[in-house]
Amino acid sequence: MVQCCVPLCKNRNDVDKGFPFYRFPVDDKVSKKWLELIRRDKFTPTTNTRICGWHFPNGKEAGPTRFAWNEGKAFQSIGQPAKQLRTALPVTEEDEAEAGPCHLEVHHVRTTELLQIDNVKLKEDNLRLHTQLENQKQTFSFDQISSMPRKVFYYTGLPDAATVFFLDAHLSKFPLKYNYDWTVQIMPLIDQLLLTLMKLRLNCGIEDLSTRFNCSRTTVTNIFLTISSALHDILYVGMMEGNIPSRFKNQTSLPECFLPFPNCRIVLDCTEVAICNNESLDNLSKLYSHYKGCTTLKALVGVAPNGVMTFVSDLYGGSISDKAITADSGVLEQLVPGDMVIADKGFTIRNILPEGVSLNIPTFLVDGQFTLQQVHHNRLIARVRVHVERSIQRLKTFRILKEIPHQYQKHANKILKACVCLMNLQTPILREVYTIDHTSYH
Repeated sequence: MVQCCVPLCKNRNDVDKGFPFYRFPVDDKVSKKWLELIRRDKFTPTTNTRICGWHFPNGKEAGPTRFAWNEGKAFQSIGQPAKQLRTALPVTEEDEAEAGPCHLEVHHVRTTELLQIDNVKLKEDNLRLHTQLENQKQTFSFDQISSMPRKVFYYTGLPDAATVFFLDAHLSKFPLKYNYDWTVQIMPLIDQLLLTLMKLRLNCGIEDLSTRFNCSRTTVTNIFLTISSALHDILYVGMMEGNIPSRFKNQTSLPECFLPFPNCRIVLDCTEVAICNNESLDNLSKLYSHYKGCTTLKALVGVAPNGVMTFVSDLYGGSISDKAITADSGVLEQLVPGDMVIADKGFTIRNILPEGVSLNIPTFLVDGQFTLQQVHHNRLIARVRVHVERSIQRLKTFRILKEIPHQYQKHANKILKACVCLMNLQTPILREVYTIDHTSYH
């Protein structure tokens, strides 16, 4: 008795089924081809090994081409959905009549093969979904938070996704020159913007951002320095620099507390940013702030009556006086006769103001007690200056300004000014405004 060596075929030569049994060819190449066709390429045939004639519909010379796993399936690919495979394999009486001696085996093989195909397809789907899940765990993207304004604000400091898309649109038109002279291509531009905003807003560590965005530490630094510099150029240089609103423009959105000061052009104050104490001894004396009690960088900021920050200077050593920084910052060159500047007591700048520009600061105590008029004046000044403090407090919510990392200190001016511009994109600090009739103040 000789059994057919094809897998899943149970035909034997001791049963008369009307077809011959063939030996494997002597030619090694042809024999190897037959083994591949019957899916037994690692099998070694002997002189007693046979293949039944049912597998040779086109004769021995054509080789075995009909098998239980392809009979009636028209060689469907494994990637085809199982539902389609089932519709391609109907089992009818006509099929059983034409299937030949192995029709019972074929029917069972069809069911087995379909289950195997379904199993392979499910494994492929499982692997694909697992890969997607792992990628989502390892890669943070703006798509994950764009529909949630609260999370957009938390991570970026901007009020909604529309504002982020606004910046992305401007960046896409800007000729980006990457800091390390190689272009970052592994991350969409909007996610590079998100990474930069997260560094400015939350001051996330480089290792943290590297893990979140699934990139190297060098890529994080390259992205941050490039995009923050671009934001500085687009928002500050392109829109804010040298563009302090006139007092007449301020009067179109004047809060009630500023009604006693209708000619106010700008409210000045200074803010300080801590830096790492890694400077030489010669520089430490220039950076040490007696007010903060540590080494800092100091900048002059100017706020319009409606709470928008309209001026920011470069950063100076923390030991510089308010008067010196005001004289050197360039803000005075933008003032014109008739303008009023409001500031704190430390701004003894009356003698350096341009001609025709007035200064309004709290009254100094001279005789041991303020007069009622001086108290009233100081209260009015305090009411308007509080909005400057609120603006500076809002600026410091960009946590990178709490303490600029030492590796970014030479980029500190651009970082500060980019944060000021981003802060101005937030919802207004003051909502209640009054329009001034200019003829009332002639």
